[in-house]
Parts: sequence; structure tokens; C-alpha cells
Amino acid sequence: MRSTVDSPPPGSENPMPGRPPSASKERPLRVLLVDDEPDVLTGMAQMLDEAGFDVTASTSFLEGRQLLTHERFDLLVTDLYLADDQLGTALVDIAQASKPPIPAILLTGRPTVSGAQGAIRSRVAELLVKPVSMPDLVNACRQTIFAARAKLRADHLAAQNRVLASVLPRAIEVKDPTTRGHSDRVVRYADVLAERCGVSEEDRESLRLASQLHDVGKIGIPEAILCKEGPLTADEREVIKRHPQMGYEILASLEESDDVRRWVYQHHERWDGRGYPNGLAGEEVALPGRILILAEVYDALAEARSYKAAWDVPKIVELFRYEAGKHFDPDLSHMVADGLERIGKRFFAPPGMLA
Repeated sequence: MRSTVDSPPPGSENPMPGRPPSASKERPLRVLLVDDEPDVLTGMAQMLDEAGFDVTASTSFLEGRQLLTHERFDLLVTDLYLADDQLGTALVDIAQASKPPIPAILLTGRPTVSGAQGAIRSRVAELLVKPVSMPDLVNACRQTIFAARAKLRADHLAAQNRVLASVLPRAIEVKDPTTRGHSDRVVRYADVLAERCGVSEEDRESLRLASQLHDVGKIGIPEAILCKEGPLTADEREVIKRHPQMGYEILASLEESDDVRRWVYQHHERWDGRGYPNGLAGEEVALPGRILILAEVYDALAEARSYKAAWDVPKIVELFRYEAGKHFDPDLSHMVADGLERIGKRFFAPPGMLA
């Protein structure tokens, strides 16, 4: 523990009595503790130190600001009302502006509506009322740090996914210009269908990424086959059929997105089990995966390709009626056919934009 309150000379600190040296090689979690009441500060610093945190304690707003600017902490714990009419929320703002942001807990012995509103505006993780018990303080600190780290990991993963979703489909379009915009349209169609079917937001997010990346395996297919005008030979079709497996392998680094990889791998399966690569049938493919299968085919029909002209709506409706229970989930297939028949391509506009 480092403190500006009765600090011993450098190098003279003694370990807490009875505390064995830590066997872990992980550094202790660093907490900056700021409170203008020396006795309260010392008591809380002692609590956190005994719980294994590396505590830097200060009674000064200005020193707290300096420390936040020049050192790295895992957590800020500050009193709301500091000396000289300084507010702890100003320290929270500095912590939030750090890269990455430092989570913060506010303490107050005078809870007020305005104080709570200030805490909310400053995106404080926790507002604790003093006096704070040791279990409450320690638990709040640990939970706040772990929640912030989980959010940071999630944000990092989302950023990686955005890069994947942006770069890889463009790479495919460079190889096969006839598919330009295909992935973006499939994302839109699949997401509209998923919303209409009541798919959860979490699964919709994974489905959007899978839709964007569903053809990523085509990077490994020769351009002469991808861009060939006219029908493919039997051997060429077998080469094309490899792209779901290639996509699955390319996306191996998406360790926390198994559903995305799985739906990419399955996007050429069929309801009747006659698809590829594994001949899955019916509900062996989850609903979001079945939505992707249909959305991908819809775009292939509705847009011109090197080997075909775009189909009109009545022809697409006829095919979806015929393929219900064969290629496609019958409920999905009839829902899309009914919607296209009723309002045409506007069926694939987001539901809130149909009015």
C-alpha cells in the first residue's frame, strides 16, 4: 500500500503480519483510493491491502489527478465530495478518458439525488454509502474490475469481428466481382427474417456476422471457376462445394463465436438432408442457420449473376413454395413466399420501415 497519509520512508514498509508471500506470479490489482478524511482513507486502504490489492491512497484531489494521468490503475475508488469543493466525479471523468478506461467506484457519506445523478452521468460502476464494511468494499472492487475486464474483452472481440466482416467479404469480391454486395444484402435479408421469427438479439448479432462471412471460403476457390460463364462441370462443382469447409477453417480463430463458424459451415445444407457438406436435415441446423440458408439463396435468385439473369418476384415465390420442406425450412419458406406475394421485395425491409 502506498499512501500520502503518514507514509513511511521509502524501503521501510513491512509486510502485513501473518500474510504469507503470494505464490501467484500475477501482479496484484492496483487501486487508487482518494478521500479527504485521513482516518477513513487509512481504514479503507487497510481493508483493501489485507484483501490483496495494491493500494495507492491519497487525501488530495490534485494528487489523485496527477496519479491518474501518469500511472496505470485497475480501479479508482474516490469520495464524491473532496476538499476545496472538488468533486470525485471529476476524477472519474479522467479515469474514463484513459486508454483503456479505468472503472470507478464513488463513495459518499451524504447520499443525495444530485450526487446519484452525477454518478450516473460519470458512468460510475458503483455508488457506496459510507461507512462501508470490508466485505462490501472488497466485493464491489473485485466485481467492478472483473466486469470492466469482461467488457474490454467483449469490445476487443467485437472490434476484431468488425474487421473480419469488413475485410474478408471485400477480398472475395476482388476475386469474383459478380458477387459484389452479396454478403451485405444477405446480412440484411437474414436479419429481417430473424427479427420476424423472434430470434434473440444475441443470436441475431452472431447471424449478422455469419451472413457477412458465409462465403469467405471462396477465397480458396480458383477464379476461373468462380467467374465461369455458363454451367460448371461435375468436377468444378465438387471444387465449389469445398468452400463451406474452407470457411470454417479460415474462421478457426473465432474461438468465442462457435455459432458463427457453424452457420458458415452449414449454409449449403438442406431441410431434406440432401445438402452439403454433411447432409444435415431439418432442425439439425439451428433456426438462425436455416434463415441464412434461405437468405443466401434469395439473393442468388434476385440478383443477376455471370451465369443467369435476375429472377422476378413471382418466379421466386413459385420456387419457395416448391422447395418448402425440400431445400428450405417449410415454415420459413412459406412465410417468405407469402410476404413476397403480398408486398414484393418490401418484405425484406426492416419491419419498422414498412409503413
